[in-house]
Amino acid sequence: MKGSLQSAYYLLFSRSITCYIEFLIGSFCLLSPIYFSIECFAQNEGQVLVRWYGHAFVYLISSTGVRVAIDPYGEDTVKYKFPDRLQADVVLISSESEDRSAGEKLFGTPQIFRSITAVGPNNARGHIFKGIQTFRDKSQGSLHGKNTAFVFKLDRVNFAHLGDLAHPLNQDQLAEFGRVDVLFLPIGNETLSNEELDKIALDLGARIIIPIAFKTTLSGDLDLRPLANYLEGKKNVRFIDSSEIMVSQSDLPSEPWIYVLKEP
Repeated sequence: MKGSLQSAYYLLFSRSITCYIEFLIGSFCLLSPIYFSIECFAQNEGQVLVRWYGHAFVYLISSTGVRVAIDPYGEDTVKYKFPDRLQADVVLISSESEDRSAGEKLFGTPQIFRSITAVGPNNARGHIFKGIQTFRDKSQGSLHGKNTAFVFKLDRVNFAHLGDLAHPLNQDQLAEFGRVDVLFLPIGNETLSNEELDKIALDLGARIIIPIAFKTTLSGDLDLRPLANYLEGKKNVRFIDSSEIMVSQSDLPSEPWIYVLKEP
């Protein structure tokens, strides 16, 4: 009988404590909903704006306002119009090719991480932008030189931009990338077959694949394949009626999708 009473008292005490805590939390939320939403539900999920300016030029803005420009083109190499007075905090350049290296065109006071000097972790604005050495051909760079791919996280979303990658990724390189959520995949280089491109995306675990660096009416004299070649026979293709999208961790599809952004 004594043990039963002790158990009953313990259960009553536990429930009282639980109710009191719930009351305090509820009162606290009513008094300070903004603070509670941050502290009690962890960090409020943000969205990243992703904008494609044509060719391999991608621009991202995090929910905290960090602006990242990747592979800005020189206007002498393509016919896309470079955006006027575009501000950036971070500029990532995969190679010194003229169609990818016009970091000087960005405004503000960006930290610029250039090609082979950017291999390894690069710290900027509280984020790590990791450069991974790859090549622009299948001969260890002996034909067209080295390429720096980049992987980084904004608002809990892992992004990877492959620059001018022209070969399949080996196991060591895949390990350096880790898990990728959004992949900017250069599909116009004839060195990589569709099967190889598909395997790269699959091996990286990409949930959203955004094709870049393919032949368009504005890609000038660059020797590139058109988008249609890559999309042939593909399923899970979504055509976006805009050159930009918003991305968040909770909105990532459960299986890989190709998002085709509208030509700017």
